[in-house]
Amino acid sequence: CCGTTPDYIRETISKTKDIPFSDIAEKDFTVVSSYTHAVFVNDSPVVIGERINPTGKPRLKEALRNKDTALLAREAVKQAEAGAHILDVNTGLPDIDEKDAMLRAIKEIQTVTDLPLQIDSSDPQVLEAALRIYNGKALVNSVNGKKEVMDAVFPIVKKYGGTLIALTLDENGIPESAEKRAAIAERIERGAAEYRIKKKDIIVDPLAMTVSSDQKSPGVTLESVKILHNRGFKTSLGVSNISFGLPRRDIVNSAFFLAALESGLSAAIINPFDARMNEALISFRLLHGMDEGCAKYIEFASDHAVETPKTTEDEISLRSAVLRGLKTEAVKAAGSEKYRSDPLGAINSEIIPALNEIGGKFEAGTAFLPQLLMSAEAAQEGIGVLKQYIGSDNSAGRGDMILATVKGDIHDIGKNIVKVLLESYGFRVFDLGKDVDPEKVLECVRETSCRLVGLSALMTTTVPAMEETVALLHSFDPSVKVCVGGAVLTEEYAAAIGADKYCPDAMDTVKYAEKYYG
Repeated sequence: CCGTTPDYIRETISKTKDIPFSDIAEKDFTVVSSYTHAVFVNDSPVVIGERINPTGKPRLKEALRNKDTALLAREAVKQAEAGAHILDVNTGLPDIDEKDAMLRAIKEIQTVTDLPLQIDSSDPQVLEAALRIYNGKALVNSVNGKKEVMDAVFPIVKKYGGTLIALTLDENGIPESAEKRAAIAERIERGAAEYRIKKKDIIVDPLAMTVSSDQKSPGVTLESVKILHNRGFKTSLGVSNISFGLPRRDIVNSAFFLAALESGLSAAIINPFDARMNEALISFRLLHGMDEGCAKYIEFASDHAVETPKTTEDEISLRSAVLRGLKTEAVKAAGSEKYRSDPLGAINSEIIPALNEIGGKFEAGTAFLPQLLMSAEAAQEGIGVLKQYIGSDNSAGRGDMILATVKGDIHDIGKNIVKVLLESYGFRVFDLGKDVDPEKVLECVRETSCRLVGLSALMTTTVPAMEETVALLHSFDPSVKVCVGGAVLTEEYAAAIGADKYCPDAMDTVKYAEKYYG
């Protein structure tokens, strides 16, 4: 890896060679994850947000047809903020390329939320393509008791990993009895075992059929959940299926949901904006000892933090839009009436805190570079709108900084990231580009009177050019402050070449600029 040397590897071996090796202990966890965040399916019910599914949603259908992933991203953010633990993603429309739409959706959604995703498709090719690019251990919806389906899906899950949703239907359809549905689940378990897929990686969906067509169906489903729970299976249901075709579906859904939870339901695909469903869930957790000190219930009841959110596009605040990296939403929020009279206040109270929060998460390792960049770009979009309400272009300026990738080095990704973040924080940047002569940097210092410079180098061979640039600037004016960064640099290396500050990442550069300008 960049910066690693034989000496470093030798020292690493020396420090670790006497640490005893421990065998990996098998853990009986049913878990799905994103790139940073794991959700355990255990005694506490898990909510799977159902809103990213085109069924009955004309706007979402149109967005999928137009390859517009912005709406999907907004739905993901809203569901996450409403309390969903996992997000279902379904892009199945007969008149589009489902695989292409699924890949676009996963990539976009994983840039705005760290919630795990449920990849929802009946097409094994779509499942495989999605699992190939998914960051984490996905929930895979679904497999069933048909031999051809098991033969198609099990190898994919074995290859890429994942936790399966197993539907209790087979070549003969959906059994009318709970025992027969449980028998299909056990047959799926045996088939999965042939591919070394363990029972803990199977969540059984015994299928909720609409009560309006068969009033016995809810009882069979609830009995199925109970039997499966007693036999050690984790279970899930698409809860709202029960009320299809009825008025005031929320009344039926919430009652059935509570009954299913009492029967041992592990996970539910529901609308996280549904107030009645939230009331049922929060009450169930409270009454079953899952809410220490009644804290969640009190929060729910006192400040209405989990009331049904509005679903209008202007719901997301400027701060939330920047934090989530939603550029379109940042533009809309920044242009709202409440910010026109105090655009600088909006920058200081909404945008800067959001950037500080995502920057802190980046430094803590709970957010990653794509999220940092998207937040910075969203901030830039928002600032671009707010600037028109500011008296002059420089009135929001926090100071100037010169950036350059040093002579001989054509790698400028790191420098560009620093530029985006600095500008998002209100700094004016003189970007000299890449492969920049030391004299050109000095010329910019003279012409702009800027005394803060950032230099980047990726390759070891170009560090001497960085050292030459630092020396030239300091000889011209010792008050010039030069911070340096890049994959090959360390704090010791930076000190050795005379730099004033080593910045290991873009956020550290922003902090140094803030400190410099007080």
